[in-house]
Amino acid sequence: MSRLFFILIIVVTALQGCVTSREIFLADGTKGHNVNCSGSGMNYSNCLEKAGEICGARGYQLLNQQGDVVPFSTAIREFSANERSSVGYLTQSGSIVTRNLFIKCK
Repeated sequence: MSRLFFILIIVVTALQGCVTSREIFLADGTKGHNVNCSGSGMNYSNCLEKAGEICGARGYQLLNQQGDVVPFSTAIREFSANERSSVGYLTQSGSIVTRNLFIKCK
């Protein structure tokens, strides 16, 4: 029984999502960051907090903010058509929630 409970906790944690970032190159050749806080347990404040951690006291400039709530059936169709698609996380309502911030440190 405790093993089942442990697995359930892992699955719920995975569905909530986590904040990730990756370094990107902007059109002008400078470095920026794509901060992803997709998932039903996240919001844009999680992205902003991560942006603050990345840039520290220098601060950052918000270049773009993207987010969608896509019905799960639509996301699966799009994912099947293009295997390299990046899909967010499934929520209890049967939709995928994605959130991205594009920032540049000052």
